[in-house]
Amino acid sequence: MPLFYKLGGLTIKTDDYFDDFAKHHLSFYQIEETPNVDICFTIHTDCKQIQPPEGTLIAEVNSRQWFLTPEGGYAFVDYIREITDDILNLIVCSPDFSQVEAWFCPSSVLSLDKDRRPYHMIQEVLRYALLRVDGTIIHASSLAYNNQGLLFSAPSGTGKSTHTGLWTTYAGAKIVNDDMPIVRMQDGVPYLYGAPWSGKKSIHENITVPLSAIIFIERAETCELLPMDKIEAVFKLFEAIRKPVIPNLAEMNLNIIGNIVEKLPIYRLRCNISEDAVKTAMQALK
Repeated sequence: MPLFYKLGGLTIKTDDYFDDFAKHHLSFYQIEETPNVDICFTIHTDCKQIQPPEGTLIAEVNSRQWFLTPEGGYAFVDYIREITDDILNLIVCSPDFSQVEAWFCPSSVLSLDKDRRPYHMIQEVLRYALLRVDGTIIHASSLAYNNQGLLFSAPSGTGKSTHTGLWTTYAGAKIVNDDMPIVRMQDGVPYLYGAPWSGKKSIHENITVPLSAIIFIERAETCELLPMDKIEAVFKLFEAIRKPVIPNLAEMNLNIIGNIVEKLPIYRLRCNISEDAVKTAMQALK
């Protein structure tokens, strides 16, 4: 029985190949069956002797090879040579990522007790599909407050999740996604979307709000909010967004970063862990 979800404004159709964890988190975004689908996934599991795709090898990063298919679409192939020379995963996508077919080797080959490859594959393909509709996924913790979205980004371990947690305590804000929220431009307005992939704590809600600002956090003894230069903001966002290896997708990624920087105020927040940090960051909403 097919399942339908709404993620980042895109409608997704897929068969049920998910464990209880994945089903639970996807259920927040489940919708009724609809004929209007943006991305259709066909998933095959327990596949043995997966054949390599037709096409031209265009990139190889770590254990993954990227191909341009004869139809103008994309395919990526995963190997772990230390385990086997066989293909572990093969994903083939149409040029606009509206049709996706995936083959996964048996989970026993990888000694997986819980096989969440289909769940994470949907997130990865969604990253590429969003590029075509002026959207992206950013490594950040995000929240909704008074129908406004705020996004806090920083290197792992800096305290972005701790900061958004302070907002829930002192301001009654809701966390939209604690690790990988979706940001998408629509009619020239940036919007913040919840998504099920949200880091170790898996905190997220199916919320969509206009995004008012992006704030990069730095640890400090006192609290201070400073406007960020646009050039520096571009580099900061570039670090916070996974970079596609395919040239035309990489170009789309840069265009989206540029659009976000043009449309949004971007700040540097130097702060400690206190209520004052929330009050200082709240200035970004004025």
